[in-house]
Amino acid sequence: MKWEYGKRHRRTTILRKRLLLGIFLVLVVFLAGYAVMQFGQRDLTLALQRSSLKSQDVKTVEAPQDSSRSEFLMDTFVSIRAVGPNAEQAIQAAFDEMRRIESLMSRHISTSDVSRINLGAGGSPVKVTRETFYVIEEAVRCAGLTNGAFDITIGPLMDLWGFGTSNPVIPGAEEIEQARSLVGWELVELDSENMTVRLPIQGMSIDLGGIAKGYAAEQGAQVLKEYGIPHALIDAGGNIVAAGPRPDGEPWRIGIRNPRGEGVDDTIGPMLHVVNEAVATSGDYERFFIHDGKRYHHILHPGTGMPVETVSSVTVMAKDSLHADMLSTAVFVLGPDEGMEFVETLDGVSAMIVDTDGNTLFSKGFPGMD
Repeated sequence: MKWEYGKRHRRTTILRKRLLLGIFLVLVVFLAGYAVMQFGQRDLTLALQRSSLKSQDVKTVEAPQDSSRSEFLMDTFVSIRAVGPNAEQAIQAAFDEMRRIESLMSRHISTSDVSRINLGAGGSPVKVTRETFYVIEEAVRCAGLTNGAFDITIGPLMDLWGFGTSNPVIPGAEEIEQARSLVGWELVELDSENMTVRLPIQGMSIDLGGIAKGYAAEQGAQVLKEYGIPHALIDAGGNIVAAGPRPDGEPWRIGIRNPRGEGVDDTIGPMLHVVNEAVATSGDYERFFIHDGKRYHHILHPGTGMPVETVSSVTVMAKDSLHADMLSTAVFVLGPDEGMEFVETLDGVSAMIVDTDGNTLFSKGFPGMD
């Protein structure tokens, strides 16, 4: 007689496993049905989806990127450093936004809002985007506060001197007076209801060079924030926006260029420690030429039509880049004494002025001077 216990035992084990599996499946079906009755099919599906999404989220978490890039736009080099997830895509989006603003506010782009306003001078009001209207409105407000020291209608004088071209010239007194007759911020007609701007005299022209870069830098920083970038620094031709701290949690350190130094690394004054603030510097070293030993630069006084002769550079700190940019130009034109008096009347604004003799003046609240 053959010993068959082993075979019978295996068959019994298989039967038991099948029976247990059947019971388990019945329980699963019962519990699933109970869950649907209690919570509904949609809730059960959402719960399963959430569980699936959580597992996917764990897999797709990206390490922060530290990316930097520079491009030429708005007649200057703009650099952006961003540290965070998808930093490269965020930088590209920020540059795209800044180029979009340039396309609205550059007087050198024929289809821009500003070019259309200038072309229509002496004619009908020109409808513009809400952004362009806002920037022009802020510029006109600043002109009123500074008695015209900041004047965006300075376009005819800029054209006369040829700044921004390869052949700047020193115009004659009669030419300057003729161009000055077309300069006057108080003549700009703004209609906020219809979003229109009008220059009443043919030949008038707007130049937003002293404010548009600041606005573009601010909007670029906003794009980086929308992309979830916690640490970023934008430098748009001396208009700097520090969005968040450095990656190590410390403030960004910004040096102020010495206007008579050997280069950008030659600094003057205190090192600025900046988080979520803007710094703008206007200097006579940015665009200039030397004739018979005398420096002629692009920051013109609207009242005289000549380059300002008392100031070499002005650095302004403010909460946003648009106002820092605009105020640095306004204070430059006002000069050391009047400019500093004006800064002292503004909340949340501080400044450093370097005059043409190399002296430095600081307003109350300027970092490192308390």
